[in-house]
Amino acid sequence: MAGCEGDSKVALLELQRRLKIDYILEDTGSLVAESLEGAERVRKIVQDLKSFSRVDDADESFADLNQCLESTINIVWNEIKYVATLTKELGDIPRIKCYPQQLNQVFMNLLVNAAHAISGQGTITVRSWNDADNVFVSIGDTGSGIPEELQRRIFEPFFTTKEAGKGTGLGLSISSEIIRKHGGEIILESKPGQGTTFTVRLPLGSKEE
Repeated sequence: MAGCEGDSKVALLELQRRLKIDYILEDTGSLVAESLEGAERVRKIVQDLKSFSRVDDADESFADLNQCLESTINIVWNEIKYVATLTKELGDIPRIKCYPQQLNQVFMNLLVNAAHAISGQGTITVRSWNDADNVFVSIGDTGSGIPEELQRRIFEPFFTTKEAGKGTGLGLSISSEIIRKHGGEIILESKPGQGTTFTVRLPLGSKEE
């Protein structure tokens, strides 16, 4: 009987060695943590997608532009993370009455453009601030910049400085029109070799008290 028990223990130890059970058990904790982290990220993306495109935002409402920026950044993160370090300098800005879904589209266009402008590895800086009359959001990149002779055409429909297959040339034109309908403007600052910054100016108007 003792011999059988000994053989069983040896067989069990051999099976454990072959299956690498100890290694699997050691790794289980980190695997579970990674799975939970991944699930939380998926949940956050789904939440942001709902916020980004929800139907009830088709009407004007008071919105926190910092929150709009955070949601949009999360959605386009895959476009950014491989090419740039993201720096955020978000001020304590008032909520403004606007069409949040439309502004999300503008911020998405500007962020994706910034990522596409960078060759290799660079930095994208997102800032928000306000003065007595306006709220400002700027998105800057350390890309190659836009030649001066092309800057005046940058908001024209179908005009693009991107290589073939990386855009239709409509993103900035649509964004400019959206901001114009909000009573604001998009300001371009760019120097070849130094990067580009687009600044969105939106009037405070009937800000939330």
